Amino acid sequence: MSTYAADTWGIPSQTFLQWYLVAAAVAVGLSLYSRTAARRSPTVVDAVRRPLTPPEVGALTSDYQAILASMAILRSADLITTAGKAARVLTKEDKGRLDWFTRTLHKRLGSGTVPLRQVRLLGRMNVALAQLRTGLIDWGYLQRPQQGVDALLRTTPLVAVIGLGVVRLIFGVAGGKPVGFLLLTIVVLAALIPLLRINRRRTALGESELRRLKHENSYLSPKLRPSFTSYGPSLAGLSAALFGSGALVLVDPALAGAVAAGAAYSPGGGGSSSHSCGSFSGSDGGGSSSSCGGGGCGG
Repeated sequence: MSTYAADTWGIPSQTFLQWYLVAAAVAVGLSLYSRTAARRSPTVVDAVRRPLTPPEVGALTSDYQAILASMAILRSADLITTAGKAARVLTKEDKGRLDWFTRTLHKRLGSGTVPLRQVRLLGRMNVALAQLRTGLIDWGYLQRPQQGVDALLRTTPLVAVIGLGVVRLIFGVAGGKPVGFLLLTIVVLAALIPLLRINRRRTALGESELRRLKHENSYLSPKLRPSFTSYGPSLAGLSAALFGSGALVLVDPALAGAVAAGAAYSPGGGGSSSHSCGSFSGSDGGGSSSSCGGGGCGG
Protein backbone atom coordinates (compact mmCIF):
# COMPACT_ATOMS: atom_id res chain seq x y z
CA MET A 1 0.00 0.00 0.00
CA SER A 2 1.60 3.28 -1.12
CA THR A 3 1.56 6.41 0.88
CA TYR A 4 1.56 9.89 -0.67
CA ALA A 5 3.09 12.86 1.11
CA ALA A 6 0.73 15.73 1.71
CA ASP A 7 0.90 18.70 -0.65
CA THR A 8 3.30 21.40 0.49
CA TRP A 9 1.30 24.04 2.39
CA GLY A 10 -1.81 22.17 1.30
CA ILE A 11 -1.44 23.51 -2.26
CA PRO A 12 -0.87 21.08 -5.13
CA SER A 13 2.39 21.64 -6.96
CA GLN A 14 0.78 22.38 -10.33
CA THR A 15 -1.65 24.87 -8.82
CA PHE A 16 1.12 26.67 -6.94
CA LEU A 17 3.31 26.86 -10.04
CA GLN A 18 0.48 28.33 -12.12
CA TRP A 19 -0.19 31.10 -9.61
CA TYR A 20 3.54 31.57 -9.06
CA LEU A 21 4.05 32.23 -12.76
CA VAL A 22 1.24 34.80 -12.65
CA ALA A 23 2.90 36.51 -9.66
CA ALA A 24 6.25 36.42 -11.46
CA ALA A 25 4.77 38.05 -14.56
CA VAL A 26 3.19 40.80 -12.44
CA ALA A 27 6.49 41.40 -10.62
CA VAL A 28 8.42 41.67 -13.88
CA GLY A 29 5.77 44.02 -15.22
CA LEU A 30 6.00 46.28 -12.17
CA SER A 31 9.79 46.36 -12.40
CA LEU A 32 9.64 47.22 -16.10
CA TYR A 33 7.09 49.95 -15.39
CA SER A 34 9.39 51.43 -12.75
CA ARG A 35 12.25 51.34 -15.23
CA THR A 36 10.14 53.01 -17.92
CA ALA A 37 8.85 55.65 -15.52
CA ALA A 38 12.43 56.57 -14.63
CA ARG A 39 13.07 57.37 -18.31
CA ARG A 40 10.21 59.84 -18.54
CA SER A 41 11.39 63.38 -18.93
CA PRO A 42 10.37 65.97 -16.34
CA THR A 43 7.97 68.63 -17.53
CA VAL A 44 10.10 71.49 -18.79
CA VAL A 45 8.67 74.49 -20.60
CA ASP A 46 9.89 74.39 -24.19
CA ALA A 47 11.00 77.99 -23.93
CA VAL A 48 13.45 76.97 -21.19
CA ARG A 49 15.12 74.39 -23.38
CA ARG A 50 17.77 75.90 -25.61
CA PRO A 51 19.82 74.40 -28.44
CA LEU A 52 22.44 72.09 -26.97
CA THR A 53 26.13 72.93 -27.26
CA PRO A 54 28.37 70.32 -28.92
CA PRO A 55 29.71 69.02 -25.57
CA GLU A 56 26.13 68.67 -24.30
CA VAL A 57 25.20 66.76 -27.44
CA GLY A 58 28.23 64.53 -26.89
CA ALA A 59 27.21 63.95 -23.26
CA LEU A 60 23.96 62.41 -24.48
CA THR A 61 26.10 59.46 -25.56
CA SER A 62 28.98 59.46 -23.06
CA ASP A 63 31.22 61.68 -20.95
CA TYR A 64 34.14 60.94 -23.25
CA GLN A 65 32.19 62.02 -26.33
CA ALA A 66 31.57 65.38 -24.65
CA ILE A 67 35.33 65.77 -24.26
CA LEU A 68 35.91 64.73 -27.88
CA ALA A 69 33.51 67.48 -28.99
CA SER A 70 35.44 70.15 -27.10
CA MET A 71 38.78 68.77 -28.31
CA ALA A 72 37.58 69.00 -31.92
CA ILE A 73 36.43 72.59 -31.38
CA LEU A 74 39.68 73.67 -29.73
CA ARG A 75 41.91 72.03 -32.34
CA SER A 76 39.85 73.27 -35.29
CA ALA A 77 40.10 76.79 -33.90
CA ASP A 78 43.87 76.37 -33.38
CA LEU A 79 43.44 76.97 -29.66
CA ILE A 80 45.38 73.82 -28.79
CA THR A 81 48.31 72.13 -30.50
CA THR A 82 48.60 68.62 -31.89
CA ALA A 83 50.14 67.66 -28.56
CA GLY A 84 47.04 68.91 -26.74
CA LYS A 85 48.76 71.95 -25.27
CA ALA A 86 47.04 75.33 -25.14
CA ALA A 87 48.31 77.29 -28.14
CA ARG A 88 47.52 80.62 -26.57
CA VAL A 89 45.53 82.32 -23.87
CA LEU A 90 41.85 82.73 -24.71
CA THR A 91 40.88 86.21 -25.78
CA LYS A 92 37.64 87.89 -24.79
CA GLU A 93 36.30 87.04 -28.23
CA ASP A 94 37.30 83.38 -27.79
CA LYS A 95 35.54 83.20 -24.44
CA GLY A 96 32.40 84.66 -25.97
CA ARG A 97 32.37 82.03 -28.72
CA LEU A 98 33.27 78.99 -26.66
CA ASP A 99 30.83 77.23 -24.36
CA TRP A 100 31.83 76.99 -20.69
CA PHE A 101 32.74 73.30 -20.88
CA THR A 102 35.14 73.82 -23.78
CA ARG A 103 36.72 76.78 -21.96
CA THR A 104 37.18 74.56 -18.93
CA LEU A 105 38.88 71.85 -21.01
CA HIS A 106 41.20 74.46 -22.54
CA LYS A 107 42.16 75.56 -19.04
CA ARG A 108 42.73 71.96 -17.87
CA LEU A 109 44.95 71.20 -20.85
CA GLY A 110 46.94 74.35 -20.15
CA SER A 111 50.68 73.82 -20.57
CA GLY A 112 50.22 70.31 -21.91
CA THR A 113 51.25 68.53 -18.72
CA VAL A 114 47.94 66.61 -18.55
CA PRO A 115 48.24 63.24 -20.35
CA LEU A 116 45.75 63.02 -23.19
CA ARG A 117 44.68 59.48 -22.38
CA GLN A 118 40.96 58.93 -21.93
CA VAL A 119 41.04 58.00 -18.24
CA ARG A 120 43.18 60.98 -17.28
CA LEU A 121 41.05 63.41 -19.25
CA LEU A 122 37.87 62.09 -17.67
CA GLY A 123 39.46 62.39 -14.24
CA ARG A 124 40.59 65.98 -14.73
CA MET A 125 37.18 66.96 -16.11
CA ASN A 126 35.17 65.02 -13.53
CA VAL A 127 33.58 68.05 -11.82
CA ALA A 128 32.76 69.78 -15.11
CA LEU A 129 31.29 66.56 -16.51
CA ALA A 130 29.08 66.18 -13.44
CA GLN A 131 27.85 69.74 -13.95
CA LEU A 132 27.22 69.03 -17.63
CA ARG A 133 25.17 65.93 -16.82
CA THR A 134 23.19 67.73 -14.11
CA GLY A 135 22.03 70.34 -16.59
CA LEU A 136 20.95 67.67 -19.07
CA ILE A 137 19.11 65.81 -16.30
CA ASP A 138 17.27 68.99 -15.26
CA TRP A 139 16.23 69.63 -18.88
CA GLY A 140 14.98 66.08 -19.22
CA TYR A 141 17.56 64.68 -21.64
CA LEU A 142 19.42 62.35 -19.28
CA GLN A 143 17.96 59.94 -16.77
CA ARG A 144 18.68 60.63 -13.13
CA PRO A 145 20.93 57.80 -11.90
CA GLN A 146 19.16 55.25 -9.73
CA GLN A 147 21.50 53.75 -7.18
CA GLY A 148 21.25 52.15 -3.77
CA VAL A 149 17.68 52.26 -2.47
CA ASP A 150 16.23 53.53 -5.75
CA ALA A 151 17.76 50.66 -7.73
CA LEU A 152 16.67 48.19 -5.05
CA LEU A 153 13.08 49.40 -5.05
CA ARG A 154 12.90 48.94 -8.81
CA THR A 155 13.30 45.18 -8.41
CA THR A 156 11.62 44.74 -4.99
CA PRO A 157 8.51 42.96 -6.42
CA LEU A 158 10.76 40.55 -8.28
CA VAL A 159 12.91 39.88 -5.21
CA ALA A 160 9.79 39.19 -3.13
CA VAL A 161 8.51 36.63 -5.65
CA ILE A 162 11.92 34.96 -5.80
CA GLY A 163 12.00 34.82 -2.00
CA LEU A 164 8.61 33.11 -1.91
CA GLY A 165 9.78 30.62 -4.52
CA VAL A 166 12.94 29.80 -2.59
CA VAL A 167 10.94 29.08 0.59
CA ARG A 168 8.53 26.86 -1.36
CA LEU A 169 11.50 25.14 -2.99
CA ILE A 170 13.03 24.31 0.39
CA PHE A 171 9.78 22.88 1.74
CA GLY A 172 9.20 20.98 -1.51
CA VAL A 173 12.62 19.34 -1.42
CA ALA A 174 12.15 18.44 2.25
CA GLY A 175 8.77 16.85 1.39
CA GLY A 176 10.15 14.90 -1.55
CA LYS A 177 8.16 16.86 -4.11
CA PRO A 178 9.28 17.51 -7.73
CA VAL A 179 10.64 21.07 -7.92
CA GLY A 180 12.33 21.23 -11.32
CA PHE A 181 10.01 23.79 -12.94
CA LEU A 182 9.99 25.95 -9.85
CA LEU A 183 13.79 25.95 -9.69
CA LEU A 184 14.03 26.90 -13.37
CA THR A 185 11.57 29.76 -12.87
CA ILE A 186 13.54 31.10 -9.89
CA VAL A 187 16.79 30.98 -11.88
CA VAL A 188 15.24 32.90 -14.78
CA LEU A 189 13.79 35.55 -12.45
CA ALA A 190 17.11 35.93 -10.64
CA ALA A 191 18.88 36.44 -13.99
CA LEU A 192 16.52 39.33 -14.77
CA ILE A 193 17.49 41.34 -11.67
CA PRO A 194 20.85 42.72 -12.91
CA LEU A 195 19.29 43.52 -16.28
CA LEU A 196 16.45 45.49 -14.69
CA ARG A 197 18.91 47.41 -12.50
CA ILE A 198 20.95 48.65 -15.45
CA ASN A 199 20.52 52.40 -15.81
CA ARG A 200 19.81 53.79 -19.26
CA ARG A 201 21.71 57.03 -19.82
CA ARG A 202 19.13 58.91 -21.85
CA THR A 203 15.46 59.59 -21.25
CA ALA A 204 12.92 59.13 -24.03
CA LEU A 205 13.38 62.84 -24.85
CA GLY A 206 17.16 62.38 -24.97
CA GLU A 207 16.80 59.43 -27.34
CA SER A 208 14.49 61.44 -29.59
CA GLU A 209 16.77 64.49 -29.57
CA LEU A 210 19.87 62.45 -30.41
CA ARG A 211 18.10 60.73 -33.30
CA ARG A 212 16.91 64.08 -34.61
CA LEU A 213 20.35 65.64 -34.43
CA LYS A 214 22.01 62.69 -36.16
CA HIS A 215 19.42 62.79 -38.92
CA GLU A 216 19.59 66.54 -39.46
CA ASN A 217 23.39 66.60 -39.32
CA SER A 218 24.12 63.39 -41.19
CA TYR A 219 26.34 65.36 -43.57
CA LEU A 220 28.80 65.73 -40.68
CA SER A 221 29.42 61.98 -40.48
CA PRO A 222 33.17 61.25 -40.74
CA LYS A 223 32.35 58.61 -43.35
CA LEU A 224 31.40 61.48 -45.69
CA ARG A 225 34.70 63.25 -44.94
CA PRO A 226 33.19 66.71 -44.29
CA SER A 227 35.43 69.72 -44.69
CA PHE A 228 35.73 71.32 -41.29
CA THR A 229 37.82 74.08 -42.86
CA SER A 230 34.58 75.20 -44.50
CA TYR A 231 32.20 74.26 -41.70
CA GLY A 232 34.23 75.70 -38.84
CA PRO A 233 35.06 74.60 -35.28
CA SER A 234 31.51 74.43 -33.94
CA LEU A 235 30.38 71.90 -36.54
CA ALA A 236 33.62 69.97 -36.11
CA GLY A 237 32.69 69.69 -32.45
CA LEU A 238 29.13 68.70 -33.30
CA SER A 239 30.43 65.98 -35.62
CA ALA A 240 32.56 64.55 -32.80
CA ALA A 241 29.62 64.85 -30.42
CA LEU A 242 27.31 62.91 -32.72
CA PHE A 243 29.62 60.46 -34.46
CA GLY A 244 32.57 60.03 -32.11
CA SER A 245 36.31 59.93 -32.58
CA GLY A 246 36.26 59.76 -36.36
CA ALA A 247 35.64 63.51 -36.45
CA LEU A 248 38.76 64.18 -34.38
CA VAL A 249 40.72 61.93 -36.76
CA LEU A 250 39.67 64.20 -39.62
CA VAL A 251 40.52 67.34 -37.67
CA ASP A 252 43.94 66.11 -36.53
CA PRO A 253 44.98 62.45 -36.82
CA ALA A 254 47.99 62.96 -34.55
CA LEU A 255 45.87 64.45 -31.77
CA ALA A 256 43.31 61.69 -32.18
CA GLY A 257 46.07 59.16 -31.79
CA ALA A 258 47.38 60.93 -28.70
CA VAL A 259 44.02 60.60 -26.98
CA ALA A 260 43.74 56.99 -28.17
CA ALA A 261 40.67 57.95 -30.18
CA GLY A 262 41.74 56.93 -33.66
CA ALA A 263 41.02 53.24 -33.26
CA ALA A 264 37.23 53.67 -33.26
CA TYR A 265 37.18 55.01 -36.79
CA SER A 266 39.91 55.51 -39.33
CA PRO A 267 39.00 57.27 -42.57
CA GLY A 268 40.50 55.78 -45.68
CA GLY A 269 43.51 57.24 -47.39
CA GLY A 270 45.23 58.34 -44.24
CA GLY A 271 43.40 61.64 -43.99
CA SER A 272 44.96 65.04 -43.69
CA SER A 273 44.86 67.51 -40.89
CA SER A 274 42.25 70.18 -41.32
CA HIS A 275 42.29 73.31 -39.22
CA SER A 276 40.05 76.33 -39.34
CA CYS A 277 39.75 79.56 -37.48
CA GLY A 278 36.32 80.19 -38.96
CA SER A 279 33.44 81.43 -36.89
CA PHE A 280 32.02 79.09 -34.33
CA SER A 281 29.16 79.26 -31.88
CA GLY A 282 28.41 77.65 -28.55
CA SER A 283 28.28 80.20 -25.77
CA ASP A 284 26.73 79.44 -22.41
CA GLY A 285 23.34 80.28 -23.74
CA GLY A 286 23.34 78.06 -26.80
CA GLY A 287 25.31 76.46 -29.57
CA SER A 288 25.08 74.74 -32.87
CA SER A 289 22.52 71.98 -32.76
CA SER A 290 20.85 71.16 -36.00
CA SER A 291 21.88 73.66 -38.57
CA CYS A 292 24.14 73.77 -41.77
CA GLY A 293 10.30 20.87 -20.67
CA GLY A 294 10.10 18.32 -17.80
CA GLY A 295 11.45 17.93 -14.32
CA GLY A 296 8.42 18.28 -12.11
CA CYS A 297 6.27 21.21 -11.10
CA GLY A 298 6.45 23.59 -8.21
CA GLY A 299 7.12 21.62 -5.07
